[in-house]
Amino acid sequence: MDQIKLADILTNEDPDPAYIVDGLIYQGQMIIVAGEPGVGKSFLQYTLAMSIAARLNFLSLPTKAMKVLYFDEENARPDLQQYLRQIWRGLGQPSIPELEQSLFIEHFALSAQGANRFQYMAEVASRIQPGLIIIDTVTPICAIKDENDNAEASKAMRALRRVKEVAGANTAMILLKHSLLSHDPNNRQTIRGAKDWLGSCDSVWYHKLNPGKPRIDGLRNCRIFPDKVRAYGLRNELHIVPRWIGSGTQKGVVLNPRP
Repeated sequence: MDQIKLADILTNEDPDPAYIVDGLIYQGQMIIVAGEPGVGKSFLQYTLAMSIAARLNFLSLPTKAMKVLYFDEENARPDLQQYLRQIWRGLGQPSIPELEQSLFIEHFALSAQGANRFQYMAEVASRIQPGLIIIDTVTPICAIKDENDNAEASKAMRALRRVKEVAGANTAMILLKHSLLSHDPNNRQTIRGAKDWLGSCDSVWYHKLNPGKPRIDGLRNCRIFPDKVRAYGLRNELHIVPRWIGSGTQKGVVLNPRP
């Protein structure tokens, strides 16, 4: 057994954590991001993925350039393609060859794998060696039969951790889930389905629309707030104000943080 030596730890200064997005995501973390239907979970995560792959800031926060692997079993091909075009334009049209070397999207590739889906995911992760893996969303990715079954959730989480581990010791993973709708400020926000997911991860964020009517331009302001927090990661609410750029069939979306 490798016994921890307290003197070596307690007398040292706090190290600078190895971030993926400064103040938001750190290497090795497993984060659940849960949101209401239509809040824009996928759009936000694809923006994150492309920002990291293109070595650009995300919501004005510095990112570490690395490969990103995105498993998408949620979004139809036309929606996905439109998201990518709008995000790419919003980010200033970063180099496509560079993106092709750093952003890898597995779109509806798992259904054909059946019971071998986790083995397939591990093989892809081992080959690419990404610094970040995004799971969109957990239920179809893991072929969950009963969302409320804690044993099934625990088994799926162990399989996802194995996928994360073969990618590399410092690889982080984001798991997208649906949250339960709650408009009562006195009720704690939670996820839909088995609560074992909450205990198995390092951090939990909730992605929620701001109250009020939709904006005239069709975009909606939203916020991300942390629930479960450990030593590093998101600690304060993050407000997001999207805006259009360009015109006609060349419009893009920029996600701006609100102070």
